[in-house]
Amino acid sequence: MADESKLSGKKLYRSHENRMIAGVCGGVAEYFELDPTLIRIAWVAVALFGGVGVLVYLAAIFIIPNNPGQEPGSSENLVKDKPLFWGSLLIVIGALLLFKQMGLFNMFQIWHMPWQMVWAIFLIVVGGVLLYNRSKEKEAETDIENAEPVKKLYRSRDQKMISGVCGGLSEYFELDVSLIRILWVIATLASAGLGILAYIVMILVFPEEPDNVNATE
Repeated sequence: MADESKLSGKKLYRSHENRMIAGVCGGVAEYFELDPTLIRIAWVAVALFGGVGVLVYLAAIFIIPNNPGQEPGSSENLVKDKPLFWGSLLIVIGALLLFKQMGLFNMFQIWHMPWQMVWAIFLIVVGGVLLYNRSKEKEAETDIENAEPVKKLYRSRDQKMISGVCGGLSEYFELDVSLIRILWVIATLASAGLGILAYIVMILVFPEEPDNVNATE
């Protein structure tokens, strides 16, 4: 597993060198420093048994940019990896079908998670961050000499696809914006659209990043 400190400075891209369709799984593998074959097998298994994987893959094609630092990989390398991929995938699918018939997956349905509670906790955490920032601002107003700069949560201008909510979260928590967007899409699909409501709430709650923020920091 990759070191978390290393991940904070990485960007998630679609891979040119580890590509079978659009380079999404290859890019995820490069980001987390894992074998791309394992990522592809896991993704296909989720797509077959949960149905979410196909929609998430299509969303990832639009969300995750191509890696600008890579040249397209040769077709010979891709053909060499295919027997390993398909052979491993058939074994995994067969095992999953067997386990499903034995009833081992009934307790692990992503659709049955308490998603209302998950989104509620998420909004509570974000609200807590806003209140914490406000308390820091109050302290800075009363002790100007020793005040430290307060990190604020905005809707991003630079990393915006819709309203900059995911971009703002990625800048605040120093995570890759594509990773935030993919996780949001997964949670939205699995929660039957509750993520859309949470997104609208955060558009109303988060102010848009002022023009002079980057100049002053």
